[in-house]
Amino acid sequence: MNTPERQSPTEPLDIQQKTDAIRSGARPVERDYPYIPPDYRVPFLHIGTERQLFLDNFILDHLEGVRRDVCVPAKTAEPLLAWSDLPWEQVQFNPGTAGVVHDPDDGLFKMWYWQGLTGHAFNEGQVLCYAESRDALRWEKPLRDDCLPFEGHKATNIVHPDVSQSGLALNHDRSDPDRKYLLVNWPPKAARVRPPGSPRLSRVDASPDGIRWQTISEESAFPHHHEQKIFWDGSIRRWVGFSQYSHHQNFLYRKRQIGRQESADFINWSPKEVALSADWDANLPPDLEMHDMSARKVGGLYIGITSEFMAEPFWQERDGHNWRDQAFSRLGLYTSRDGRRWQRVGGPGPWVDTGDPGDQDYGFACFTPAGTLVHDGRMVIPYSANPQKQSWLHPGPPTPLYPREEFARRQQEWRARAAIQGESGVRRAVNGLILREDGWARLVPAYESGRVLTKQFVFEGDSLRVNADCRYGYVRVELLDPCFQPYDGFSAQQCDPLIGAADQIWHTVRWQGGGDLRTLWDRPVRIRFQVHEASLYSFQFLNSENDVE
Repeated sequence: MNTPERQSPTEPLDIQQKTDAIRSGARPVERDYPYIPPDYRVPFLHIGTERQLFLDNFILDHLEGVRRDVCVPAKTAEPLLAWSDLPWEQVQFNPGTAGVVHDPDDGLFKMWYWQGLTGHAFNEGQVLCYAESRDALRWEKPLRDDCLPFEGHKATNIVHPDVSQSGLALNHDRSDPDRKYLLVNWPPKAARVRPPGSPRLSRVDASPDGIRWQTISEESAFPHHHEQKIFWDGSIRRWVGFSQYSHHQNFLYRKRQIGRQESADFINWSPKEVALSADWDANLPPDLEMHDMSARKVGGLYIGITSEFMAEPFWQERDGHNWRDQAFSRLGLYTSRDGRRWQRVGGPGPWVDTGDPGDQDYGFACFTPAGTLVHDGRMVIPYSANPQKQSWLHPGPPTPLYPREEFARRQQEWRARAAIQGESGVRRAVNGLILREDGWARLVPAYESGRVLTKQFVFEGDSLRVNADCRYGYVRVELLDPCFQPYDGFSAQQCDPLIGAADQIWHTVRWQGGGDLRTLWDRPVRIRFQVHEASLYSFQFLNSENDVE
């Protein structure tokens, strides 16, 4: 066959439209097969050139002498962004990321973070600042004359005067250069002057360079809440945003949960739906609440990092409603195949826990941005780190806390400790998590050797690459027919073993005799990996003619 059967890049959207047409009666149900699959000519799973991870079982069929390990990231030894004695950092240094991108135009990694100027508990006087890096690990706060001035200082890294609970994204559509960057934002100053009872404000700004911002929409009909984390999902042709679906907006619900919204234009957003709740998983403790979640997509797999708010038993009373607002926070890992139904990965414990006493993140590990920064085979995930938990013990609660006697007892203990230990001068920071590229999960032999068998699929492309750690051992790859026999020229015996140094991430698979993968287009294929003292992380078919990755 001269060309492979192409996988539709909008397959989930196509299936949804097909489903809607069948349900409405506009399209008949196939009586011999009354299901709603993709319309493939070859009736097998079609992976095209999408990268395949092993964090779920989507591509896996059988593991023989192999276990799956969910990888735990390393924490950077030093913060990515720390207090640097700038004049606008004196009152409060509380950076939290609004967005991070790898700019395709200049190759720089860029971060926008909020910074309080007043110390106000509810974000009034908060601005947006800018930082950049060449390797996603060493960040600078460039002081520029075209940024906003602060008091007598003309050169700053302040780029927006009024932000809170904001989400920033790189626009996939570059037809309008003035809208390269997009920001959804709740501006506290603007919201404060609105009439009482007004709905929560969601304003949208745009920028050509991430420095100069212009409002393009004053208000969304369906506002966001609590750090909207936004990414472009090309498979459904929509912006997707995750933010807190909370008691602050709907008092029917007791817990903080994760809400999902989508938009075709970044301005008009859908009503928020619950996408993830601790109430759905009996393996989670009842004091765990979902504070916020960032998402990224690899192939067809959505990966979510959730801030898990471990609430203490104090209920605040506001306008007759109770909720818990004192807690420490850790990070949990979740996956989804449709962006709507999420499953926890790795058991009931945290993916990333808070640090030890004295560590920068002893109290709070929270607020990861959407997407992932990748440089030289390494993923870097920024997160907000606070050495103290979220607490009203020091200033006293802004509203009554119940049970009052228990709160008073803990507040007295806190003051006694403070009298002995003194006040910690450590400020909040943006820390980093480091993983191998695609290193969310690995398949590794239980002892020495094992085999991994995938499901049957159809692919595109003319080469195959594997992400594997082969510094101590090797991997062989064979391609099997429906009878589990190797296709001619693609047996394990004919495969050149994948070996490499510790820092080698990707390995191109080659078979002796130069087997041509194009001969297997539109034929059902399974991969069998033979793994000897090595680890597997992902694989991907590529089309070298179009340089697709």
